[in-house]
Formats: sequence, C-alpha cells, structure tokens
Amino acid sequence: MYTATLMPSGEKIVINEKKSLLENLKDNGHYIKSSCGGHATCTDCIVKIVTGEDNVNPPEFNELQLMGNVFHITKERLSCQTFVTGDITVDISAHDKAEDERRLKNKTAAFSNAKKNGPRVRKREEVEEILKERQDRYEQKQEDGQKWYKHWEKDSEQRSKRYGGGKRPREFRTDHIDHERDAKEREQKKLERERREKLAKVSPRSFNDSLKDKSNKENFSSRPAKKSKEEIAEMTSTERPLKSNPDRKSFRKKKD
Repeated sequence: MYTATLMPSGEKIVINEKKSLLENLKDNGHYIKSSCGGHATCTDCIVKIVTGEDNVNPPEFNELQLMGNVFHITKERLSCQTFVTGDITVDISAHDKAEDERRLKNKTAAFSNAKKNGPRVRKREEVEEILKERQDRYEQKQEDGQKWYKHWEKDSEQRSKRYGGGKRPREFRTDHIDHERDAKEREQKKLERERREKLAKVSPRSFNDSLKDKSNKENFSSRPAKKSKEEIAEMTSTERPLKSNPDRKSFRKKKD
C-alpha cells in the first residue's frame, strides 16, 4: 500500500495502484478540474509532484504531446495519466473549486446579460460621426500616398530624401540575356556527352580507368631492362680515376 501526501493541507491518502492519480484523488473527495474526463486531451488536471518523482510511471505519448518533455524541470504531470508505484507528495493547490465556480458564474452572467439586452444599437448621430472620421482618415491617407508618386519629376523643393534623394529608379539590365545562345550551348554539351559515352561503350569512369591502365602498360614497356649481377659487379669493381683539383684543400697531416 502506497500513500500520497497532499499539499498544502498535508493530508495523506491511500493509493490504489490500478487507478490513476486523478481517480484516487476524486475517490478520496478532493476536487481536481478535468474537462476531458481523463482521456489526455486537455491540460486541466495538472498536478505537481513535489517528492517521489521516481515513484510514478514515465510520461506516455499522449501526455508528451500536450505537456512536452519538461517533467524533470517543472515536476508537473497530468494526473489522469499518472500511476503511483511508491510514496509521493503531490501539490494540488492549483485546483480551487470555489474559484472555478466563480469564474464560471461570471462567464455565464455576461452571456445572459448580452442575450437579455440584445445587440447594441447606435444612434444616427454616432453613425454619422464614425463615418466622417473614416472619410477624413481615408483622404489623409490618399494625400500622404501621392507624395512619392513620380517624385523625380517634381520641383527640387518638393523632393523627399526618404525615397533615394529624388533619383529616378534604375532599370533592370536584360541585354546580356540570350536564350537562343544558352539553348545552343546546352545542346552542344549534350552532344559532346553522348559522343564520349558512345566512344567509351561503357560508363565514363571505367573508360577513364582503361585509359590509365593503357598508359601504365606503355610506361612499363618503355623502361630499360634490368642489369645482371655480373654487370653490376663489374661496374663496382672498376676504379674511377680521380680528377685533380688544385683549388681543393686537404686536411690530411703532412708527413715530416
């Protein structure tokens, strides 16, 4: 048997492991707001696990969709999706039945008053004043909007620095665009690619590899033949004559 300590009252209740925390709280006469009836489609039944967060089941997919993976930071869980596996301490101070009833009463009272009094009817003077204000705003907007139109053709005194210092807008350059030339270049590249593939008769990569193998064979055939051991020994046995160099300095000690 596991127990849950409720805050801020400090009351302890016995937990049924087969039921969710929401059902256990309601069975013990505690008010927990819930709009979806325990199907994890609202977030009204949030409670805070103060201690014993390891003694509850990890959040499931439905709860993560609504709450996100913030349980280890906020310690908040949906009580309808929480099952207790040990002693815990729960904070249910956010669920106040009197406050929820007061909010519901104010909401229904405002709706009933609007329905009773009917729609608001404006007087003719109020309507004419509103229309006049709208017309003045429209005319002012039209007057302000015409200041920038062809401002480069106006007098220098009326030019505004906000729009580029009164300069004529630069036109787009399109003389370098030639669609026919680009199409011909694309066609030539296509023909060249087809010719290379036809010449290779295989993929271009294997064709290049075959060219490398052919060049390696040619280089190997052009190498000089290796010399025999007798020829190498004869070359090393012969002494090469020393050339006289008068400028060469000798560091050998002279005999007396």
